[in-house]
Amino acid sequence: MPGPRSAVYAVALALALTACTAQAEEPAADPDTEQGSVEAETGDFEEPGDPYALTDPELTERLHLPLYDYGLDEYEQWTIRRAQDVLTVQCLAELGFEASVSWETDSLEELLTHFGPHHSYRRYGVSSTALAEEYGFGIPEGDDLGNPWVVADGSQEEAAGDAYMGYSHTGGEIETPSGDPVPEGGCKHQANLGLNPDSPPPGEDGYWTAGEGELMPDTPGLHSRVDDLLGESYLAGLEDPAVAEANEAWKECAGLSGYTVGPGGASEVTGDAVLSAECADTSGYLDAFVTAETRAQEAMVEEHRAELQERKEQLNAELAAARTVLGW
Repeated sequence: MPGPRSAVYAVALALALTACTAQAEEPAADPDTEQGSVEAETGDFEEPGDPYALTDPELTERLHLPLYDYGLDEYEQWTIRRAQDVLTVQCLAELGFEASVSWETDSLEELLTHFGPHHSYRRYGVSSTALAEEYGFGIPEGDDLGNPWVVADGSQEEAAGDAYMGYSHTGGEIETPSGDPVPEGGCKHQANLGLNPDSPPPGEDGYWTAGEGELMPDTPGLHSRVDDLLGESYLAGLEDPAVAEANEAWKECAGLSGYTVGPGGASEVTGDAVLSAECADTSGYLDAFVTAETRAQEAMVEEHRAELQERKEQLNAELAAARTVLGW
């Protein structure tokens, strides 16, 4: 949304969310099925004090790439997902499901600790010696892998899932406790519309897909052009002569000179994650790859600057809307 339209968009979102909140605060006709206001749903969920305290600032800066400036980081995307969960529960409650958000699900700690704000800690293999010393090549599995929202009546889980997707896997009509029809695109799409009224609808099967040669649709929090260019720049980095030279130095340092492998595939041929991380540093591999990707991305940014900036403005508005939903 170029120019002043982005400001109008942000104001419109704020007004729309304020109206939704006011409407939700009206007394519920059936307290056994209604979930109440957004404030009630998010009242015990506080904004993290300093989520980036879990990261390594020096490593984050060292591995920073230009395209990261045009997308949302892991914490910001997580914030949007949590707001989507709240809006999903609102939608399910309106259909008569006794639904609630699982705040313990979708933890931020593992993402930021092991992958960093932009997933860069693992982009070139294990890049943190400290993490390699504690966890090797792997990461610990958390206890929060469940659904980010739940329904109280287990027998309604399948129907609630269909209402969420807006698609019946049995091919019939989706039965809701209230008897009301599921809104277009399901509660998942309705949650997206609560953060961006222009969010694209899913296909008939409830999923978003891309045609041949096309990017995935940009639903809240996502920037498909950035994701696509990040893939292109990584491939360009692999072909860079300086990276290839540094890769040979890494193999010699790690005792893997006879292998056709880089730090990203080290776990397939060695169990020594610490040595791999140390050698990625001392061989110059990390810096060479970042330099190669930075050079490639600077040209990409120049070519796609208007598109990248337009979507970033939309992302900022979506993030602001998400924070409003969460009461932050």
